[in-house]
Amino acid sequence: MSAMNAYSISRLAEDAGVSVHIVRDYVLRGLLHPARRTESGYGIFDERSLARLCFVRAAFESGIGLDELARLCRALDAHDSTDVIGCIERLLRQIATRQAALAAVKTELAGLTHCAVEGHAHA
Repeated sequence: MSAMNAYSISRLAEDAGVSVHIVRDYVLRGLLHPARRTESGYGIFDERSLARLCFVRAAFESGIGLDELARLCRALDAHDSTDVIGCIERLLRQIATRQAALAAVKTELAGLTHCAVEGHAHA
């Protein structure tokens, strides 16, 4: 691994826009693993670690639970294609359900906006 794509935990956190605490939490949960360790035991991360961290954070901020994401990451790390596919299918169902709920809320909000303009908004 060249120095260009070697990340300390603090640089990884900074480049992903998260705190070091979040990176440590994700390592403890098995969502993320250092590519290697220094002689003194410090984790060194790589570009794949950064990509995974960004994916996990975006998925979490979109409402997907860390337990479900950990299940997916474990399957990916184990190269268990059957489990990976199962995890992805569950996540896609969760996303579809959430999108339907958000669409209903969006429709309701549009209706409330129309009512507010007319002067009689009630939810």
